[in-house]
Amino acid sequence: MDNGLKKKIGQMFISGFPSTEVDDYAKRLKRDFSVSNFQFFARNLINPEQASELCNELNALVMEDENEFAPFIGIDQEGGGVTRLQTGALLFPSQMAVAASGMDVTYDIGYHCGRIMRAMGINTNFAPVLDVNISSMNPIIGTRAYGDNPEHVSRMGIDMMLGLKKTGVLSLVKHYPGHGNVSSDSHLGLPKNDTPREILEHTEWLPFQKAFDTGADGLMTAHVCYTDIDNTRPATLSPLIMNELLRKQMRFTGLAFTDCMEMGAIKQYFGTGEGAVMAIEAGCDLLTFSHTIEAVEDAFRSIYDAVKEGRLQEARIDESLDRIAKVKYKYGLAGRQQIDAALAAELCNDEEKIELNARVSEASITRLSGDGNVHDLMKLEKKAFFAPESLALTGVEDEKRIKLSFSRWCADHLGGMSVVTPIDGIDDKTEDVLGTDFEAAILGLYNARFRPGQIQLLRRLEATGKPLVVVILGAPYDAALVQRADAVIAAYEYTRLSVKATVDALKKGSFIGKAPVKPV
Repeated sequence: MDNGLKKKIGQMFISGFPSTEVDDYAKRLKRDFSVSNFQFFARNLINPEQASELCNELNALVMEDENEFAPFIGIDQEGGGVTRLQTGALLFPSQMAVAASGMDVTYDIGYHCGRIMRAMGINTNFAPVLDVNISSMNPIIGTRAYGDNPEHVSRMGIDMMLGLKKTGVLSLVKHYPGHGNVSSDSHLGLPKNDTPREILEHTEWLPFQKAFDTGADGLMTAHVCYTDIDNTRPATLSPLIMNELLRKQMRFTGLAFTDCMEMGAIKQYFGTGEGAVMAIEAGCDLLTFSHTIEAVEDAFRSIYDAVKEGRLQEARIDESLDRIAKVKYKYGLAGRQQIDAALAAELCNDEEKIELNARVSEASITRLSGDGNVHDLMKLEKKAFFAPESLALTGVEDEKRIKLSFSRWCADHLGGMSVVTPIDGIDDKTEDVLGTDFEAAILGLYNARFRPGQIQLLRRLEATGKPLVVVILGAPYDAALVQRADAVIAAYEYTRLSVKATVDALKKGSFIGKAPVKPV
């Protein structure tokens, strides 16, 4: 094998691995495929000190061959449900919750997050999300977006990007050129967007164009097919989108990272290996792999063979390596990195920043409809709280995420009975409680528009005629399902921050947030 070419290809890969240390899997990624960049999930992280040590080990692994550059070490630290390190000041609200709060804090959130990340050695954040969430039936973006207004999304997203950039963290705006107006999940299939180009330019493309004009140095692609531009390939694999639109029309000069190449939109329709070649042909600079070394091997060998057989010119790879080098120089990634575990821990435990995140969460809780006196309802003794646990419902969420029970938390702090319901159905325990003499019901819905069993429980509680408060623990679009309730409350996410904030708001009967999407 041509070791020079092998090393070049490896610099275009960013891969996940399974453990909290540099294990044999990570070492094989480097040894066999020259992988020179890595990403973390919750499975890799315990606390700032451990994360710092892991980053030190990865830097040593990549630099042992006297490489000029340290690795990109990336993470999805968007806020809310997509938060890989869920501790201290790094636990901040989702983008939609921040927008609902009305607080001008997106730059501060990006800056505080970036300082902690950079201190522990994580130099790349796959955030912010610049998708304009137009479709209420979007199963994968939802509250990850700042809302459905392109101007508001642009302003808030760019602020977060600039906050991260100020700390030396590379911000990847995503998912270019937009994932907000589809009704399927690219983790599972190939979403299509049939919106005409002239509308896209003023809606979904607008935040990206504004970010590029403001100095964005990185993006992450969308595995979405824009049929008015290219009706056969998703954006990641389309030269019309990744070159003609991105480089020539929008004049983006930074790095284009793919979304995970193991997702269904690529793997099922094109194959991971062929998809990897097509992504480079289209103009992508770094290919992302989240889960398996087999996918990395398939992609690596496909690219290597494509170069040797003349399909893919080595000059095309050099073009991406030149862009990678420029960005790594710009972000201080030439040579070994200075990692400060003590500073990372200190910043992560900053009570002022933790309190700020809590205030934002509290300010986000929104009363969407209903004029019932929630404060008085919470004083009733026989309250029944119904809600599923916070399971990982989409491909972007971590299976290792901390599970919460909204119903238990409410019962513990407000008094009453907790009923932990199935994520999609009514079990015997729930059925038993429905037959009791509770005086009021508080129902937590968790992306119920995709789960008929939750809707069935909602209808049963509506039919009792008893006071009912519905709390939406995901995207506020579930409000459209409610036919009768004394109040419908939006929490925007199912996290420790939002559960505590919601319980406090229920107790006070005070909801000051404003929904950043319509119609709800």
